[in-house]
Amino acid sequence: MEKTNDKNVRGRFAPSPTGPLHLGSLVTALASFLDVKSENGKFWLRIEDSDSQRSKSKFIGLIKQQLIDHGIVWDVWPNLGHEKDGVIYQSERQHIYSNFMYYLSSVDRTFLCKCTRKSLSQKNHLVKYLESGEIRYPQICRNRKGTCLSQVQTLRLKSTNRDDFVIKRLTTGDFSYAFTVVIDDYLQGVTRVVRGDDLKFTIERNRQVQTILGFPFPTILHVPVVRDCNGRKLSKTDEHSKLLGGKFIKKQITQSWTHLRKNMPSSWIEKVTPAYETFFF
Repeated sequence: MEKTNDKNVRGRFAPSPTGPLHLGSLVTALASFLDVKSENGKFWLRIEDSDSQRSKSKFIGLIKQQLIDHGIVWDVWPNLGHEKDGVIYQSERQHIYSNFMYYLSSVDRTFLCKCTRKSLSQKNHLVKYLESGEIRYPQICRNRKGTCLSQVQTLRLKSTNRDDFVIKRLTTGDFSYAFTVVIDDYLQGVTRVVRGDDLKFTIERNRQVQTILGFPFPTILHVPVVRDCNGRKLSKTDEHSKLLGGKFIKKQITQSWTHLRKNMPSSWIEKVTPAYETFFF
């Protein structure tokens, strides 16, 4: 891993408020925090609430408090009102995403699509799946002319690797994670991204958008996700996996650090250990 100049290091933790944080979330937050603070960088908190169907405002305050309780305190993003706690919210940045979306359309890198998930799943002879289990879009509408606007479901990127992923769901007005995360990382000057390895499949999507828009590529480090005793990834919907407060906090921090020590490269552990000892002892 290349060393970045200390004063330029920027990282972030960007949870979606679809439920309270669980141990897996804490592992990722801790890894990102230590990665940045070990190089005296800035650590941002960004609430990725662009999914209007699943995001719930009631979880935002809870997530913030869970992070603070566990010693993970973010740097304040400048020029925000006091009530924002120095945190950026994707739901308030739709106009920014729209500007970049319009640019992609102006250079003929998008197309309107009328396909639904249900209709795609029924085309068994066309459908192939990505490693994530998501359907690889079979380019049905890519070169279609005169699509009826009343039937349009999504706006998709014209990719160069046959993965024409969704940029915006026009039925809800929601922008996709693969698109918004690139825009926000660029505008926040993020140089290092630490996230769960279940998101590895999004790298190519990120790179596609970054290349078209002329954005630099941040360094990406993946953390093995935490799994339960049955090998399943922890879920926000699982009541038994959410973080607890009070006397459980120290144990959960220790569990998270133990997971990182067991699963992350020894060179990275050596780099971040002084920061862990500074902030959590």
